[in-house]
Amino acid sequence: MAILLIVLWFSLLLGQLGGIPLGDGVRLYVQDIVLSALVLVSVARHGLIRKLPTFRLFLPITLFTLAGVLSLGSNFSTGFLYLVRWVAYAFLYAVVLVSPLSVRFWLWWLARFGVALGAVGLVQFVWYPDLRNLWYLGWDPHYYRVFATLLDPNYVGILLVLTLFLLLYLFRRVRWQMGAVGVALLLTYSRSSYLALLVGVGVAIVSLKRWKKGLFLFLFFLLAIVYLPKAGGDTLSLDRYDSTASRIQNWSQTIARIEKRPVFGYGFGVTGIDSSLLYVGVTTGIVGFASYLWLIWEQVKLVRRSRNTPFRVMFYATFAALLIHSLFVNSLFYPWVMIWMWVLVGVAEKYYLE
Repeated sequence: MAILLIVLWFSLLLGQLGGIPLGDGVRLYVQDIVLSALVLVSVARHGLIRKLPTFRLFLPITLFTLAGVLSLGSNFSTGFLYLVRWVAYAFLYAVVLVSPLSVRFWLWWLARFGVALGAVGLVQFVWYPDLRNLWYLGWDPHYYRVFATLLDPNYVGILLVLTLFLLLYLFRRVRWQMGAVGVALLLTYSRSSYLALLVGVGVAIVSLKRWKKGLFLFLFFLLAIVYLPKAGGDTLSLDRYDSTASRIQNWSQTIARIEKRPVFGYGFGVTGIDSSLLYVGVTTGIVGFASYLWLIWEQVKLVRRSRNTPFRVMFYATFAALLIHSLFVNSLFYPWVMIWMWVLVGVAEKYYLE
């Protein structure tokens, strides 16, 4: 298992460079293959299938999966592959629970990936700052922004936000890794990631009642954003109207689609939706939306019962940041983010069982 986790770690760093196009907009990533092998090893060595019904999130995960199956009627070929990926990634939560590896191993496994992603992003910012030459392949023409190997500053941004919260939990004080990750985050110029960080910090401040430190961090981050050099010109402006108007229009169009098929939706694999919760509504309808909200609520309840207060605060900050970010980008269903969150949820249940 340890060898597979090392391979999985490196495959995550490959980002979009490790994607294999399968047609119809579907991509198979190297991590999909490695994760599937990891699940099979856990089934063979640790009796994963037999233990599944004992896990606290088994029922909500199963119900959402069934809702996903019911929605496949109108989009079977593509939707089935996306649903299989979601289920495979959800199995990582179970893999964490049955594995003999310690909680700290899993947390450091995530943290080191986040730091490495930030380092790759900083190198990319210096040596390959212009993505406009890949516009013909469908990638957005980002210019002088950190997009790393994911080729998207918004997704890199939220992963760096999650990394900062995890590093604060692991170190309990500022280290150089946090500074490097923080600089990489600023250079994404991702407004949704900035907002996610501020909301997450706000949740942590309220939970810990560290008002003075919180106010200092808040003001420091705001000043850093204001005075950050913008080599990419107007495209990096925080008040750019065109992208804001585009997102509002996208939300309106998505809601209109939900109204046409409100019960079971259009099936997994629907693209071009800028909000994760709206994505759930479009793909799985009211049935899937209700089951997904139940899954989220059960995760929060699980963490709330943990006796590890610092972990609980870190998880709440992470969860709040991700939910805010997912209003603007479909980050809850982004493969790298799903892996991060399923590991955290598995760790939360391990803490609960201790």
